[in-house]
Amino acid sequence: MIVLDLEWNRGYDKKPLDEILQIGAVRMDGLGGPITDTFNAYIRPRVHKCLNHLAKELPELASILASKLTFPQAMEDFRRWCGGERVFAVWGGDDVDILSQNCGYWGLPGVKADITYDFQAAFSQRAGTQQSMALSRAVEYCALPDTFDYHNALNDALYTALISAWIRKEDLELQEIPVRLRRLAEVRFPPQPVRTIGSFSSQRAPLDSRETRRQVCPLCGSVSWVPRWYYPGGLCWYGTFRCAEHGCFLCRMTISQRENGCWRARVAVPQVTLSFLREFYAATHGEVYVCKRSPRRRKRRKKSSSNGEYSSSNG
Repeated sequence: MIVLDLEWNRGYDKKPLDEILQIGAVRMDGLGGPITDTFNAYIRPRVHKCLNHLAKELPELASILASKLTFPQAMEDFRRWCGGERVFAVWGGDDVDILSQNCGYWGLPGVKADITYDFQAAFSQRAGTQQSMALSRAVEYCALPDTFDYHNALNDALYTALISAWIRKEDLELQEIPVRLRRLAEVRFPPQPVRTIGSFSSQRAPLDSRETRRQVCPLCGSVSWVPRWYYPGGLCWYGTFRCAEHGCFLCRMTISQRENGCWRARVAVPQVTLSFLREFYAATHGEVYVCKRSPRRRKRRKKSSSNGEYSSSNG
C-alpha cells in the first residue's frame, strides 16, 4: 500500500489548475504495518506566477522554489517508484482529484490504482464522528509524537501511515461501497415490525406479490413499492423503495417453504448497518428480478336506465 500526500498552489489567475508543488509518499505493509520506503519530490511552480497565501506558508517553500524539477519529471519518477502497486491511501479525497487534474493538464497518464482509500473518512468513522477530522487533530487523538512539521507532503504521508494503526479493515471495506449507498447508513428510524406473508404456490411467487412489494416509509408512513429485487443466492432477496420526502430505504425478504409445501415470505426494513450494506451491495451483483405490475382493475361503464347517460363503477 502507498500512502500519498500533495502540496499545491491555487493561483490567482484564470488558469484552472491547482499546481502541485510537492509529492510525498510512503510504502507500507498494510494497516499499521511498517514503512518500507519513502518518496519525496519538490516541484518548482511553472504555471501560476504568484503563490496564494497558503502556499507562501509551506515550511518547505525554499526547497520548492530552488528545485529544478518539473511536474512531468516528478510524475515519471513517482510512477517508477510506485512500480506495480495498485492500492493507495490518502488523507481526504482532494489529493486524488488534484493529481488527476495535473496529469490531465500536462497530458500525462496517472497512477494505476485499483482502489484509493480515504484514511480521513475511515478514521472519522472509527472515532465515531460525522465530521472530517484534521490530520493534526487525529495525531493528537492517537497520542502520536508531534515531531514533524505539517503541510510537508512527506511528513503528512508519514503521519497518515502511522494513524492507519487505529483504522479497522471494516472501516475501509465500507469505502468500497458506493457513496450513494453509504449515505443510507446515516438515516436512523424506529425499529420496524417484520411482516410474514403467505402462503404462495411457488418460491418466486412472492416477488410479484403486492403484499411483499408494498412498503411503508419508517419515518412518515407513506406507502411505496419495491420495483425490483436483487438476489445474491440462498433464501434472501433485497430491494429498495423510495419515499418522496425522506429518500431511499432498503428492505430484505426471506422466502422459506412450509411443511405443507407452500412458500411464505418474511419482509423486514432493518436499520442499515455496515454488515447490511455489505449484504445489499453483494446482492446488486447477483440476479436482478424486475417486478411485474399487478393488473389494474378496470372501471366498467354502465348505462343509466333513466337518462341514457353512462356512469362508472368498479367492476
